[in-house]
Amino acid sequence: MEHDEEKRAHVRLTKPFEVTIRPFVFPLQRQPASEVHSVDISEGGLLVHCAKRFHVGDKLQVTIFIPSLNKHHPGFFKVFESDVDQSLTAVGEVVHTREIVAMRDYAVGVKFLDIYEDDWQALRMLILKELRKQRDSA
Repeated sequence: MEHDEEKRAHVRLTKPFEVTIRPFVFPLQRQPASEVHSVDISEGGLLVHCAKRFHVGDKLQVTIFIPSLNKHHPGFFKVFESDVDQSLTAVGEVVHTREIVAMRDYAVGVKFLDIYEDDWQALRMLILKELRKQRDSA
């Protein structure tokens, strides 16, 4: 397990955000969507548990619903901030999968390939703030 930690380029935040994933195949809207929750997330990707089996190398459209994401966006006018429908969408690639027999599920690791810079910056700031909060309350 120690080697896994060493290979990670980004710190992970353990948090169950709502996530929609679908194969990144056109037309996108015709692809079946899976509603899942994140296990953890970093600025480089996320881990989800999913009933559907994906394979290493599969490309996915990932939409992550993150309350208060907008207040971390650079230059966002925070007076009108609302938690409604705050999400980021990225294209990701499956980098590992593992069957979880006891749950009849799969752990799917997704690396972000394409994400808007402002969304990435907002995600990065949110993760750092949450980790600081966790550290300070420990």
